[in-house]
Amino acid sequence: MKKLALALMCFASVAFFASCTKPVENPEPSIAVMTGENYVTGTVENPTIIDATDASALNYKIGFHVESNAQTKKELSTLKITFSSIDADGTYSFDTIIDLSGKTSYDYSELLFPQDEREIYLEATVTALVTDVDNKTNTASIAFKLDIPAQPLFARPIEWVRKGANLEGNTEDEMAALGLQWTGSYKEVFATIRPLDEAIMYVCDGDDYANITTDLEKNEYFAKLAETGTPVDRYRKITTNNSANYNDMLAVVYDGETYLIHITRAEIATGNYGTQITIKGETK
Repeated sequence: MKKLALALMCFASVAFFASCTKPVENPEPSIAVMTGENYVTGTVENPTIIDATDASALNYKIGFHVESNAQTKKELSTLKITFSSIDADGTYSFDTIIDLSGKTSYDYSELLFPQDEREIYLEATVTALVTDVDNKTNTASIAFKLDIPAQPLFARPIEWVRKGANLEGNTEDEMAALGLQWTGSYKEVFATIRPLDEAIMYVCDGDDYANITTDLEKNEYFAKLAETGTPVDRYRKITTNNSANYNDMLAVVYDGETYLIHITRAEIATGNYGTQITIKGETK
């Protein structure tokens, strides 16, 4: 009987101490942004600003250190890296999932700009999500912005010639490179210039041309056109009746590029070939 009482006491003691064991309040694995030389550590609220002209930026890295929870000691399962960026063409995102089966710690480290890709990212956020075998998760993020100095725009002259029904010299190729075509002269004898099938054209005030002097100003101008401008399918302001000065600007989006074409003059001549129209101006 004494042996039975003793056994019951031991059982009760074990149950008592087991019932007093507190559950782990934060059972998720740990994750931290790696620091040190060349590591980017900016946050979404305070992103790292990177000078695009700094050659040392090619050595910049991003990294995350993950570990099993110190109390639960559960093994890790996966690490998901999500890269979300904004570039000149818009926004995009891609994921990389790393298998961490059997591991209790792991260091993820990569160059920020592999293969000299600094021109691609205007700003970006890199988010890491670590998961353990109990499906507990933790996350951390790194953010940065690229400081790109404005680059001056350089203008070059244009001269397009149409003699009768024929485009002269390199006119067709030069216009096509800008997303334009000269389809002839119709009704009331006006020169008709149209965008190519995959191009978008806006007719704008020629005074705007002189005020757009850098690539950043040009990008901003086209961004506003995309929001509030109205694309057109033709430009028909050049009369074939007489030579005249003009002050019109064609803003063209074509094949991922943008072009500003300032039309300043059209000279009209006649001969046995019919009417020759020479359109002059410049583009940048």
